[in-house]
Amino acid sequence: MPEYIKALIYVIAVAVPALLLANRLASPLIASRELWLWQGSWLAATVFAFLSRDFMVFIVLMSLLSVFIHLRSKEPAALYIVLLFSAPCLAVGIGIPGVFNRVLDLNLPRLLSLSLLLPVAIGLWSEPSNRSLRGVDLPAIGFWALLTALAARQDDIASVLRLLPGYFLDILLPYFVFSRIVRTRQHLDRVLTAIVVAALPLAAIGMFEFWRSWRVYYVVVLEWDIDLITPYLFRDGLLRAAVTAIEPIAFGFLCMVAAASAISITDRRISSRWRSLTVLLLLGGLGASISRGPWLGFALFVLVVLLSDSRARRTGMLAITGLLLAIYLLPMQVFERLFNLLPFVGSADRGSETYRERLFEQSLLVIQRQPLLGSKDFIAAPELQVLVQGQGIIDIVNSYLQVVLEFGLFGLALFVSVFAVLGGQLAVRWLRRKDEAAYYQGLLGLIVAIVFTIATTSSVSFIAQIYWVSAGMIAGLLRRPEVLNPAPDAERVGRDAPALQGIRVLGRGI
Repeated sequence: MPEYIKALIYVIAVAVPALLLANRLASPLIASRELWLWQGSWLAATVFAFLSRDFMVFIVLMSLLSVFIHLRSKEPAALYIVLLFSAPCLAVGIGIPGVFNRVLDLNLPRLLSLSLLLPVAIGLWSEPSNRSLRGVDLPAIGFWALLTALAARQDDIASVLRLLPGYFLDILLPYFVFSRIVRTRQHLDRVLTAIVVAALPLAAIGMFEFWRSWRVYYVVVLEWDIDLITPYLFRDGLLRAAVTAIEPIAFGFLCMVAAASAISITDRRISSRWRSLTVLLLLGGLGASISRGPWLGFALFVLVVLLSDSRARRTGMLAITGLLLAIYLLPMQVFERLFNLLPFVGSADRGSETYRERLFEQSLLVIQRQPLLGSKDFIAAPELQVLVQGQGIIDIVNSYLQVVLEFGLFGLALFVSVFAVLGGQLAVRWLRRKDEAAYYQGLLGLIVAIVFTIATTSSVSFIAQIYWVSAGMIAGLLRRPEVLNPAPDAERVGRDAPALQGIRVLGRGI
């Protein structure tokens, strides 16, 4: 049996139970026909990825699937999220024969932006209210505009043409669509649910990869004839699961955001049992990535949610106590292995922390020479060349450094302003509405987790798409303050926000 067929069988066998769990979680929010379309489309994309012997064949099949989705789905933007992580996130250069060898680095997220989001964006643009700019729209669109203008620094027209579509498809289009489609509390819940449904099967597959020390999606990469610098990454002798993200930290980032999303869904009809199982499975995927940045990011999310309401602190402390007790009861050998993997205190992969410190110090020297607008050739600076690793690369493991080195302090200010405005407005509205059923705590915790975690990694794989979708979704909430206010006849259970209930559910699960 060919390796790619064997891998496909394992993927389907592991993913189906996770999809059934996703069905249980999402059924109160998503119509059954639409939910089956979500899951059927994910399975179809997975089969396409493994059976396509060429990347361009996969692109054609996914394009046909996108047409089918537009014919059948009421919310194609949600399908963008569901399919965003369904195949290895690798780019292949697409050109115009006889004119340009390479005019676009095409990957699955960009294909889905073109085929699913662009038609939605055109429809949204036809409504005058969607063309007005408010709040966080200004720094977000300003950041995209600055990057677009700085593309003119490239030495040839082909390089300029390659960058411009990428900025549009990766930044502007996801942000615009999701900042305009979130118009009600139900819309917000469906976007959060789409993130969870997309991540659940991958979390299960990631745990399988960790258990078997086998990256099942690597056979797809080989079939597409794409070279990876480091196809397998280990920490303390343990395989770091990556599934379709290719990079373990990007997979951990996805599981972190999905777990926070599952806790933050506001709909009261979701069973606490299914929410608990969902979060625990996503945390299993997060653990399988062995990525300490997302681990700490999720811890910050939980901390923000717990601190937002004194009534949740007791439950949170009980959950933490139960977790510590469970760790204490582990066999000593397992406990020592786990302790070594922890950030700051563990001894595993200390070189990673040293490298990050040196990267920051050397980057400051480069930034001083061109502080305002950065440099397109920053990677060739002698100060950074001393950081070349054994694979022959310089890994800029900090998204903020990545931005400031290439686009300067102006670019960094706009980029940081997006998240600062979102976090600030969420905090202010939560403080003003603490006694009302407004649900800002979970989203505030999500922003804090994202802001922290991208300081530990560059925006590789689909990380940028995740945080731009999240930013757009939250911006849609802030454009319409009534989004999270319940209807007068809405069912209410106590006065706790669902994010706090989710933490309590997680505590009972532990």
